Amino acid sequence: MGRTIKRDADLLITDEKEPVKHRLRERGAAERPVKLDNFLNLLARAMLHPSASTMASFVAGKVFQKLERTGTLRDKRPHDTGIPSGLEAALQNAIAARDIYAEVAQSVWRLADALVWIRGRSGPFASLNFERAHAHSVIVGPGGLEDRADIRVGLTYMEPYSRFPDHVQRFSRAFLLLSPCELSIAGESWFSTGIGGVFAAEAGQSFAMRCTTTPLLAVWCHVEEIGR
Repeated sequence: MGRTIKRDADLLITDEKEPVKHRLRERGAAERPVKLDNFLNLLARAMLHPSASTMASFVAGKVFQKLERTGTLRDKRPHDTGIPSGLEAALQNAIAARDIYAEVAQSVWRLADALVWIRGRSGPFASLNFERAHAHSVIVGPGGLEDRADIRVGLTYMEPYSRFPDHVQRFSRAFLLLSPCELSIAGESWFSTGIGGVFAAEAGQSFAMRCTTTPLLAVWCHVEEIGR
């Protein structure tokens, strides 16, 4: 008989036990650094492109609407960024693809040494090496370059031949893939997508993600506080 898997934790959220204070500034109160502003503008172009899925553009559109207001900008570099050793190779794969995705990848690399990278916990069906072979970073959101509580814009990196733990999405989340990837959403069959794939997984849906010969790099975003 098959195992019953409890999948009640959203594994892209790494600070569930730490309350977050609201630290939003009024629109126009602070200008974002050029590198961060450039990244967010490029990400908006990619995620709101007509080729993106309707749901992905809907989720991302709510995030970018909230970005009209600036959060608290971090002005200190972390002592140890912990950049994944394969991140540069993953970004070079995306840069070689050219188009807007290459521009997004280049903008990520310009931010990389200012980001804090965190390894999350493992879970059902994850690859054996998962805890050592992946890392997340929040660019906008709690602890990010722009610290705020209402949204998150983040990155997930996985080394080749890794599988992310199966889990259930707490928030509706949009993704932009900067690498080839295989996905299963809401228990449906696995499907493959390449660099530039834009898709969404809705709140409450099961989510599974894996990569093979090349490292995985995904940019994702969601609104964290429903109704605000």
